[in-house]
Amino acid sequence: MWRERDGVSERWQLIYKAPMDTALKFATTYLSFTTGIIGIGGIYYGAFVYDVADINKPIVIGDDVVIANSTIECLTYLGAFIALHFAVKLVLAKYVVRLYKDGDEYIAIFRGHLWNSIRKHKFNLKDFHKINPSVVVPWTESRYSLGSKKGILMENYFKTPEYYHYLINKKELQEETE
Repeated sequence: MWRERDGVSERWQLIYKAPMDTALKFATTYLSFTTGIIGIGGIYYGAFVYDVADINKPIVIGDDVVIANSTIECLTYLGAFIALHFAVKLVLAKYVVRLYKDGDEYIAIFRGHLWNSIRKHKFNLKDFHKINPSVVVPWTESRYSLGSKKGILMENYFKTPEYYHYLINKKELQEETE
């Protein structure tokens, strides 16, 4: 079922499936549409309705709906809205939804911007490693480098613990045998 949705051939084995797939679909779609609608509305208002001479007047929609007391306040609200949405989307874009394995080759599936869209990222086992801890990000134990992309993988959602430990310890095992 997942292979068909992800467009992955039968030779790839599903080894990781993150929870909350429907919630992630909803969140990414909501964030994309609301940011787009607010952005387009702001551009339209700025281009066709707003007059620079009214910089200190309240921003009014319709006849009597005041949405901000001044242009600066309105831009602050819009900037905070877009920055918050961008930050949440940045985290969700790094969340690996599914992981497939074929030998030492892997495909990570990330959630796209719309409801059923996905992004695939191929990487090799030698490119996989844990990212150094950070003070800013509280989930550093779940952050990994997947070649040229970084991702969030939670160890509890691998098919078996063996797959997780193989990813983490494979290099060490190869070095010990050489």
